[in-house]
Amino acid sequence: MIDGAIILASFGSADDSIRENIFDRLATEIKEHFPTFEVRQAFTSNFMIGKLARRGIFIRTPAEEVAQLRAEGFSRIIILPTHLTPGEEFDNKIKPCAAEDVEIIPPLMSEPLDEKILATILDCFKPTPEEDLILVGHGSPHRHNPIYERLQRLTGKGIHIGVIEETDTPNFADVVRRLRISRARNVLLAPLLFNGGVHVKADIAGSWFDKLSLLGYKVRVIRDGLGSFESFRALYIKNLEERIRIEGCNLGGRLRHANK
Repeated sequence: MIDGAIILASFGSADDSIRENIFDRLATEIKEHFPTFEVRQAFTSNFMIGKLARRGIFIRTPAEEVAQLRAEGFSRIIILPTHLTPGEEFDNKIKPCAAEDVEIIPPLMSEPLDEKILATILDCFKPTPEEDLILVGHGSPHRHNPIYERLQRLTGKGIHIGVIEETDTPNFADVVRRLRISRARNVLLAPLLFNGGVHVKADIAGSWFDKLSLLGYKVRVIRDGLGSFESFRALYIKNLEERIRIEGCNLGGRLRHANK
């Protein structure tokens, strides 16, 4: 018996290894925990969708996937975004899909921010005792997202939150000011991103690494996005379990095990 459909909605990636090791793996884990739900994937980036289409790989937008599932007869659809924060992509590409038959689960880093999420992130990226940790998110060129500053207030000494977008805050200059206060000389750069990809290569391991090195810091970089870590992907499973009510669905031992 199929109780409904879950759409795993991501920004997207044209990198085959990222799709296989992050998006496909999470989709498989969702299916294992919710066996009576159809699980589909959708991308919000038209650029990524077009790039993949030219290679013969076809992925729908969330709105297109909702329409397809309705055409197939599904009357209950749940959209689970991998976007970490409720930013522009979520607001413009996912929220408009909300309807009587479509439930949208908020991004993991929505207000009120769950401190357990920060604990999981810190467990994924472990600096040495000599290193300060810099977590670099995307940010927005059009509107400020206060989640990053909220996350900074939750962190302890030696942890710094920054964003790639130079017009948003906390930007690179903000992070450097915090580093000077902490008197750090060794830093660990890690992506506050679900999947790394181009932003890690060009921005985090590229410009941020170069600028910090020129300032005299000894820099180490982690290139894996948060979705690479099983413990972080498990947060999405937990989010589904806690935020939706599944009636008449036999989740079996997998759900009971996940709650331990």
